[in-house]
Amino acid sequence: MSLSAAHESKKTRQVCTCCRRRKARFEYRGVVRADRDHTLCFECYRSERERRRAQLLAEPRPAMLPSPFDRTLTERQASHRRLMLRFAEAQVARAKNR
Repeated sequence: MSLSAAHESKKTRQVCTCCRRRKARFEYRGVVRADRDHTLCFECYRSERERRRAQLLAEPRPAMLPSPFDRTLTERQASHRRLMLRFAEAQVARAKNR
């Protein structure tokens, strides 16, 4: 590359679209990629990323669904579950004896 070509390429150097002070971070062979995130310097990119993260954390989360385990069981439900546990234990014992 000649000296005049090198001087011209420095004139057209891509700068950050946010601060216009620093060189754009994501250059490849002197060309800045076209999408918005690739025209920022590293500091502006990082501050934008942190701003978006803080925005997501500040948004209210949807209420959680109530747990079905918070309520007490009726006697019928409790006896059914005990019966199921005994059946499962018998199946495990039978499998061990084989």
